Amino acid sequence: MFRPLLPLLCCLLASPVFAAASTLAGTWRFDPRRSTELSPWQDYTLTLTVDGDRVTILQQLGAGRRGFTDKMNLNVAQPDNVVPVALWADNRHIGAYIGGDKTKHVRAEWLDGGRILRLHTDLVLSTSQGDRAVNILSDYKVSANGAVLTLTELRSTRNRPVVYVFHRAK
Repeated sequence: MFRPLLPLLCCLLASPVFAAASTLAGTWRFDPRRSTELSPWQDYTLTLTVDGDRVTILQQLGAGRRGFTDKMNLNVAQPDNVVPVALWADNRHIGAYIGGDKTKHVRAEWLDGGRILRLHTDLVLSTSQGDRAVNILSDYKVSANGAVLTLTELRSTRNRPVVYVFHRAK
């Protein structure tokens, strides 16, 4: 009776969504020694939640008494996720702030059987020289043993990648 359902069950369990849920999901702690400088922040906790096609990325940044939390809800099945942005927290000491309509457009996709979550992000930053369109390609990649997550960002405004390394929280 259950024999015809076995191939379907095997396909579902091998799908990228299930693979991603078992490897990416969790809380991750920043490793400053192996990462690009995080200024103006000192602490970075990243929490990823995967539920089918839905991914939630929670960033918690801190420095002394100053803190910032950003939560981004994405649907991998959607070609364009429009995400409101209250503050562009990356490298805010350079005088770049969220501009335009204060949103970012994000397309998410699973790669490598769900071990990598790739985000294609477009946003507008406001600087003293005016507004500037920025594209960011972000790869969230889990190590083979599941203990390390590496976030690599290629930004259209930088010549070198930004690399953040995290360890799974215990």
